[in-house]
Parts: sequence; C-alpha cells; structure tokens
Amino acid sequence: MTRTVRAHTNIALIKYWGKENKALKIPHNSSLSLTLDKFYTDTSVTYDPTLSNDVFILDGKEVDDKVSKRVFWFMDQVRERYGIQDYARIESVNHVPREAGLASSASAFAALAKAATLHLNLSDTEVSRLARLGSGSASRSIYPDFAKWQRGSDDTDSYAVPIEMEPWSQFRMIVCILNDQIKPYPSSEAMDKTVLESPYYKAWVHQTTLDLQELETALKAHDIRSVGMIAQTNALRMHASLMAINMWYFEPRTIEIMNILRTLQKDVPAYFTMDAGPNVKIMTTQENVDAVIAALPKDISVVVCKAGPGVYEL
Repeated sequence: MTRTVRAHTNIALIKYWGKENKALKIPHNSSLSLTLDKFYTDTSVTYDPTLSNDVFILDGKEVDDKVSKRVFWFMDQVRERYGIQDYARIESVNHVPREAGLASSASAFAALAKAATLHLNLSDTEVSRLARLGSGSASRSIYPDFAKWQRGSDDTDSYAVPIEMEPWSQFRMIVCILNDQIKPYPSSEAMDKTVLESPYYKAWVHQTTLDLQELETALKAHDIRSVGMIAQTNALRMHASLMAINMWYFEPRTIEIMNILRTLQKDVPAYFTMDAGPNVKIMTTQENVDAVIAALPKDISVVVCKAGPGVYEL
C-alpha cells in the first residue's frame, strides 16, 4: 500500500548550528522555528517484498547519489527500529529549491519519516525523534506554526514540541530568493567545522540558550519588535561564528537587503534572518508587508509566507 505525506519547511528564529552527537544528530542547543505554508515536500512510500533494495525517485527521476544514500541510510534506521522487513519505493517531489538555505531537507525528511511509518500510528513525538535522524531541523516540521526542538541529551529526549500560545495569525515571513542554486558548502560540513574550529562557538551556544527563553516570551506576547530583533541578532551571531573560520554564505545582495532592513526597521517592524545560504527571510506582520516589499529591490523574487501546517497524509 502506498502512503503519501506532505511536510512543510520551517525557518528557525533561534538557530540550530552544530551537533554534539553527529550520529544521532543531538544538537548543542535547543532551537525554535516557524513552519511555512508556501514551501513543502510530497513523499510517497511503498513497501514492496519483491524489491532487493530501496529505490528513490526525486522530482520524477531515479537518483543514486549522495542524497539517495542519505535516504537509504534513513530507511535502514526505520526498518531496524520498527522491525520492517521490506525495501521501499520512495517518490519525493520538492516544492522548494534544494540545498539553497531554504530548509528543503527539513520538509523532505519530515515527510519521509511520516510516510514510512504511517501504518504504525506513531505519536508526533516519535515521528519527530525519527525525522531528526535524517535532518535535525526536520524534527520541527512535524508541527504547525511555531515549534521548539528540545536539545535533550540522547535519542529518547531530543525532539520537537509545539509552542503553546495563542495563534498569531498576523505574523508573516517574507522569503527573498536571491539565489536558488546549490550553496557553496553543505550545512553539515559548515556546522562541523564551526564546532571544531570557531573561537566564538561556545559563546554562541551559551547566548542562544538565553535568546530562546527571551524569544519564546516575546512570541507569546505577539511582540513583533522583540521577536524580530532577538531572531535577527541570533542569526548574525550564528554567521559570526562561521565567518570566524573564514566561511560565509552572504552574497552582495544579501548584504544589500540587510542594509535596507536596518534602515527600514527604525520605523517599520521588519527584521531579517538567514540560514546556511544567501537567501534572506524577513519577519514582520501583515499590516507591514506592503511597506517592506516596497522598500526591496524590484528585481528580486519574494514569497510572502504565513504559518504552515504540520505534516499530514494526502
């Protein structure tokens, strides 16, 4: 029987950057994100006793590369954990640019974790734990709206939970797509190097713990200026730890938009964040969307996102 699932990407307001346990993807710090409505991955899983190995079809083409190997490894973990004997045909369609700092791996592995275990009726907590093995940030895409990935200490307690708060229907994230091509180095490579070599990394982890507490309080108060400034500063600190080892993702247009927003936010609550890639995401509220877009260069592609849903079967 084929089961098809949709999972949406999420963008962290408090960043995940660095693994304490690489095999289990246990992070050095907890993180907090917003699931987006406009970017998502659809994945179908069909277990087939006649297969002698897993088959992975991405965007209509069978692939056998580093991405497929990561998927096959993940499916081995699923079989081992839940006593599944058969190999599977996995078909995935990405509605988000891959490896461009737009969280495609989060939606991809959240969808795969759910589709591969849908017949087992696992709890959201269990699916979040499982998704974490494929991509740490995928643990958060199990949930709608705002979610927090609790650092934990081992495989049993490192998973995401929804933020318990009044819905914030006016919150918006404007995604500025400056470059949808594959980024210069993968997130995992940059993370590992930062942890090992950056003189700023320990300070980053310590400060992020404080940032998360402050941001969660501001979220529950629907305080866009506090949320935006805390998230913006957290992102800059993450990138500072990376730049300290002579690695960066910023491009000239990234800096251009950062400068525009630094001026704009004196009057309009509009704040930026960036992940492992050059694309800028802007946090604001619905009443300010038009003013923000009017201030941006007219030749860049923007996507206005609301809070998205958690993972679900199609």
